[in-house]
Amino acid sequence: MTRTTPRLAMTGTAAVIAAMLLVLTGCASQISGLAPVGGDALTGVRIAAVDVLLENKLGILEVPVCTQVAKSVSCVGSLTDGSVVTVEADISTTPDTMTVTVGGETIYDGDVQAVLDKAAQATE
Repeated sequence: MTRTTPRLAMTGTAAVIAAMLLVLTGCASQISGLAPVGGDALTGVRIAAVDVLLENKLGILEVPVCTQVAKSVSCVGSLTDGSVVTVEADISTTPDTMTVTVGGETIYDGDVQAVLDKAAQATE
C-alpha cells in the first residue's frame, strides 16, 4: 500500500493549479485577439481601412487610430515611407461609407462593409 505524504499532495495540487492558470491565460489572449472581429462601427472602419492599405500593398508603420464623434469616425496612421494615412467615415448612412487618403491622395472612397466582405472572401 502506497502512502501519499501531505507535502507531496500539496505539490501535486500546486502543479495542477499552475497548469490551469496557464491554460486560462492562453484562452484570455485568444479571446482578446478575437475581440476586434465583433466590434462596433468604429472597429469596422479601422479594420476596413487596414484592409484597404494591405490590398494596395502599402507598408503600415502605425495602424490608423480612430476616434468617433457622434456619427463620424476619423482615423490617422502612417506608412513606412512616411506618408500620413487619414480615414474619414460617415456611420450615419446605410451602408457606412469611408474615404481613405494616403499622402493627400484618395485611394478608397466607398462602402465599409464591401471592404470587409472582400477581405473575408479572400481568406476562404
